[in-house]
Amino acid sequence: MFRQRLAAAVALAALTAALLAMPGAASGTQAADQALVRVAHFAPGLLKGDVYVVYVNGRLQLKGVPFKTVSDYLKVAPGKFKVEVREAGEPADSPPVIAATVELEAGKAYTVAVFGQLTSVKAALLTDDMSPPASRKSKVRLIQAIPGEAAVDLVSGGDVLVSNARFPSASDYQEIPAGSVDVEVRKAGSGEVLAKADNLKLASGSISSLVAVGGIGEKLQLLDIPDAAAAVSAAGGVATGAGGTSPSPSPGGRRFALVLLIGGGLAAAAGFVVQQRRSTG
Repeated sequence: MFRQRLAAAVALAALTAALLAMPGAASGTQAADQALVRVAHFAPGLLKGDVYVVYVNGRLQLKGVPFKTVSDYLKVAPGKFKVEVREAGEPADSPPVIAATVELEAGKAYTVAVFGQLTSVKAALLTDDMSPPASRKSKVRLIQAIPGEAAVDLVSGGDVLVSNARFPSASDYQEIPAGSVDVEVRKAGSGEVLAKADNLKLASGSISSLVAVGGIGEKLQLLDIPDAAAAVSAAGGVATGAGGTSPSPSPGGRRFALVLLIGGGLAAAAGFVVQQRRSTG
């Protein structure tokens, strides 16, 4: 019996080590040697669609990123990364609605954003600037994801932060004082307010994407998507503290919970082995 429990503890240890070796899981690899990538679903015409993120070798990493949702960052080896969009429930080997292959560089962070409408869907690779803002400042950018020809402005306190942004696009980051702010997306040239976010709290040192999204029968909204709370690690690599806005646990979170659960089981098994040794000694 003792040998069986010892074998079970060893098996748990091996399984934990295997999980930790998976792409995106915790490891000893420095962030500067890897890239961060996440997926954003901003296409109102694909409300019932799933966004699949797959390595070019076909390994599924994320599944089911709903409309108006941004996944957590995945830590991946630099190189090519494939994005595929399919209808909900379709198998991973079925023909995608859209497919794109992007090149990721080590030490950088990216958002693969899915834009479009029913008749036209596209994916764009956005570079997330994780360099820290000045003291007591926050950095924001505007992602214009509302389908159509109209250009928009991002306005805060009467100041135009981003002007004449057209669909689909992402502006450069702008530094603004940290704190509570009211921001609006206005139709360029007319001042008509399309969407707004009141009392938006921007912490000092934070980096955010403000996303104008909706249309095609969906309410226009201005989403506040956190890019990073602590921008750059001490080693100079991309920080891994940035999260997503998925209402359900992310694949990374589930993987961490699974590792934690197995780790707890391993500790319990190890403790039992020690107790057995003491009782039999």
